[in-house]
Amino acid sequence: MSEPTDTPPTDGESPEVPQNAPLMGWPPGPIRPDRFEPVFDGPTSQTVMSRSQVYWRKLAERGRASSRFDVSPLDLRALLCRIPALPNYIPKNARFVVGSAHWSNTATKCDAKTRVMPRKISLRGTHPVVCRISSLETFQNWDRDTHNGLALLIIGWAYVFGVNLAERQGRSICYAPQEATSQDGAGQDDIHMLDLRYATMAERRWWKAILANGRGWRVEGDVVHPWAMSIENIGVDVPDVAVRMTDMPASWMQAASYIGRLSLAYGLWGQLTASLAAALCIPLQYTIMSHWAPEMDLPKPSLGVPRFDPRGDPCFLKELKLIDYYMTLSLDPSTIGCAMWSAFWTEGVPCNSAGAWFGPIADVLRPHLEANDHKTVVRILYQASPRAGPLWLGSALLGPSSLIGRIETYLDRGKYVPCTGPDPTAAIWTGLPHSFLDGYCTRGITLKDTISRADVWRLRRESSHKYKSRDLEQPLPHSWPPFGRMRAEDVELEIRDHVTCNHRWKYVSWSWGDELDDVGFSMCGKLLRPLNIMAGKLDFGGDGWSQRGAAVTSRGLNHIEASDNLTSTMFSWARCQVESGFFESVVPVRPVIGMRLVRRRSSQTTGEPKDPIIRENVAKWVRQVGASAKLARGEPLLSEDESTDESDAEYSDEEEEEEEEGKGKGKGKAGEPL
Repeated sequence: MSEPTDTPPTDGESPEVPQNAPLMGWPPGPIRPDRFEPVFDGPTSQTVMSRSQVYWRKLAERGRASSRFDVSPLDLRALLCRIPALPNYIPKNARFVVGSAHWSNTATKCDAKTRVMPRKISLRGTHPVVCRISSLETFQNWDRDTHNGLALLIIGWAYVFGVNLAERQGRSICYAPQEATSQDGAGQDDIHMLDLRYATMAERRWWKAILANGRGWRVEGDVVHPWAMSIENIGVDVPDVAVRMTDMPASWMQAASYIGRLSLAYGLWGQLTASLAAALCIPLQYTIMSHWAPEMDLPKPSLGVPRFDPRGDPCFLKELKLIDYYMTLSLDPSTIGCAMWSAFWTEGVPCNSAGAWFGPIADVLRPHLEANDHKTVVRILYQASPRAGPLWLGSALLGPSSLIGRIETYLDRGKYVPCTGPDPTAAIWTGLPHSFLDGYCTRGITLKDTISRADVWRLRRESSHKYKSRDLEQPLPHSWPPFGRMRAEDVELEIRDHVTCNHRWKYVSWSWGDELDDVGFSMCGKLLRPLNIMAGKLDFGGDGWSQRGAAVTSRGLNHIEASDNLTSTMFSWARCQVESGFFESVVPVRPVIGMRLVRRRSSQTTGEPKDPIIRENVAKWVRQVGASAKLARGEPLLSEDESTDESDAEYSDEEEEEEEEGKGKGKGKAGEPL
């Protein structure tokens, strides 16, 4: 097979595709050399990596130069963009609440006018999160503050949220001294006695109860709410006060007042908002550690003598009027996880080049992650997504087992991380786009009667109820769009009517059951403009992409592996559909558990998995799709003799027998499901 040349083929000639040069997407005209590119590595991936390197190095410079966390209530309020308020009354025995997001179609020529997306929000945890003091020194010194009360404030906010939910459900609260032990059991030398000389007896009793080892308070019915904790040696005790079961526990409003007074007495105003952000992330901690007991490692407290007399009500109490919105945000881990993961998102990068985008990010963050320098990691991510920055800070305060501990595996191998997948409702609620589903407009058929695969995937997701297979009802595995374009004639009948309507969905409101629609915290809230790394220059003080000619390397990261995994899972999601050039499917059908593909048995001799290498499958398939001249004449891309390849079939004996049986039953035409 000859190498391609710059000279386009004459009429009647068929362009020849070099065996080692798969096409990236669909060429709009004659095949040109500059259209050829390896699937996971090539000019596009190199450009992505180069720009990612410039972008994240700039963010790292700014993050490392920052010396303080200037977190204010306004930073958290920005996250409430279109978040609905949690209902004031929830049935006592309800374990979850259900609502619906309502969308309208702005396209006048489309017959799909409205869209309703139901959502279930859990009100229960499986077991209390184990709360202990971290052995790391990362957050033991908070900026220039003399005192560190982060652990106490986080535990206090968890009480506020838990009791607030209990009051909405009409459940009573009680102290449980019989199930908790005083901190002084750890030895007098290890215990810090909290100086609350300004506090009332009820206030001191409350602090002693929530800081006691075990569970110092409970909700009626022994309900485990999403913020429930079991304390392990916090190392702080309140002297000269005892807690009895008959004592009246503090309401959520009283508890919030106590938290504010402690912050004022010790000058902890910067820590107050940061601890609130951490408490918002506690239900997410349950989700990402669902298979074992969730745990938190909080910064070691350091409180001396109160500096101020906290008379009167703290000024922050006006923020508590927003607790209905904060409750919804905290109870929905997907919203928080997606908001945080938006820091890694950019438009214009398909799944097969996402690893190239990840490489420089990993190079920037890895040294700090390995050194447990989560402060610097948070400061860098603050630069990447200022609105999500408080959540990254809050998550980091909960210790390395939080979402911050999943960054490396995601960037290194593109592995699935809970609560970070595409979620249009979560995106509009916080205003933070994080996937190719957010704020899109279907562009329809354009080049040579082809349509973007990203648009096809969007249409499949929103029209999943029209398919016999239930595969498409599953959430998309990640945020990065499928690459390239496909022929319009290969689009299945279920969505073919929508490939030309250019429809766009606009968020209208949220409803809790039959209640009136809730437009959200801010009716004017909109999606922020997403970063598009491939669209022109970014403003770096006039720097632009001046370093894009520099050498592009990614130390310690095989970015091809990440792109491979992301491409495999994205095409596996649509494995029930085929198009011309698939012949089976780009990704072989395998059982799926959650969002993880079940690998076939490994070879006993090499230890390598027996399933076909997805990189080779996709590369071969893209080469086939790239033969535009053959397709234009309606010729098959491969003859029946060429449709199989030894490199594609390392199956077990049982699997080969199953394939033979399948061939005997019949075979569909290229581009048609069997």
